[in-house]
Amino acid sequence: MKSFLSRVIPLSRYPVITSVITLFRFLVITTLLASCDYKDLCYDHNHLPEYSFFLKLNLKLDLELDLEVDEEAHTKITTPDYMKVCFYDPLSGSLRNTEFVKAEGGPLHTAPDLYQMVVYSFGTEYVQIRGEGDIRTLEAFTSDITSTKASALAGFTRAGEDDAPGPIIYTPDHLLVARREIEIPAYVEGDTVVTMTAIAATIVETYGFEVHSVVGIEYIASVEAFVTNQARSSFFGRGEVSQEPATICFPVEVDRRNQRLHTTFNTFGKLPGESECYLHILITDTDGNEYHVSTDITDQFEKEDHEIIIDEEIDIPQPQSGGGIAPTVDPWNEETHGVPIG
Repeated sequence: MKSFLSRVIPLSRYPVITSVITLFRFLVITTLLASCDYKDLCYDHNHLPEYSFFLKLNLKLDLELDLEVDEEAHTKITTPDYMKVCFYDPLSGSLRNTEFVKAEGGPLHTAPDLYQMVVYSFGTEYVQIRGEGDIRTLEAFTSDITSTKASALAGFTRAGEDDAPGPIIYTPDHLLVARREIEIPAYVEGDTVVTMTAIAATIVETYGFEVHSVVGIEYIASVEAFVTNQARSSFFGRGEVSQEPATICFPVEVDRRNQRLHTTFNTFGKLPGESECYLHILITDTDGNEYHVSTDITDQFEKEDHEIIIDEEIDIPQPQSGGGIAPTVDPWNEETHGVPIG
């Protein structure tokens, strides 16, 4: 006679037993899925790693410059959505970890240790970052202007200079950067959270530029300016600008009412050393004729007020077609009107 354990019971003949087993399996699976330990997403508990360090950021959004210009993009420093935090080994300079915090700061979850910390604004329009793997190569730069345009302007930007001014690049956005050494302590339950403050300020310099007197300004269609012997980039991890020269390019506003040319521009800074800075102005009239103006602005570039003023009069002759652009437009007055529908 076979034992009970060795008997094979055809469950199809016993529907009650089959139902009990199915119910048991359902209860086991449901319990496992409901358990916090096995769920992919659980909102009932705090699953973030514990921390004992909070980084508070103070952003310097004012340029603290008395530039007598209308508010322009170069004079605005906007609050970023996020800041990137890089942790570097204080001896080797190699990158150990990265985190993101909001503009006002946030908790840090990096392993306890001593670091050289670099924080910078994330997501600027023109500034790009490279060399992040080492604090000595961490670099902010902007792209060269298009090769076609650069070729057309190469000879013009070298006028009056003995040395080549390097590539022609776009002006940089403001990049907010904070640097300091920090020691992140180990977390012990019940410890008080340590808060450390860091100040993030722009590494980009802003200058005002103005030509006081322009005769024939009504014949001007467009103006571009170029400043030579500027730093190609900024190694902001170590707080230095590049030794490589570059020429920055920027558009200039034509103020026909006051018969002047003016704008602001950004730069990573003047090239270190005894280099001379030249300002080149390229004016195109309404007939497409080009006029070049070049002047040495080395002394002005080193003034504390960050104002570059050209007092020499610029004279643009009347084009052969006799055309000109003379009208001016007053500021718009906003009006609101209801629109009937139906």
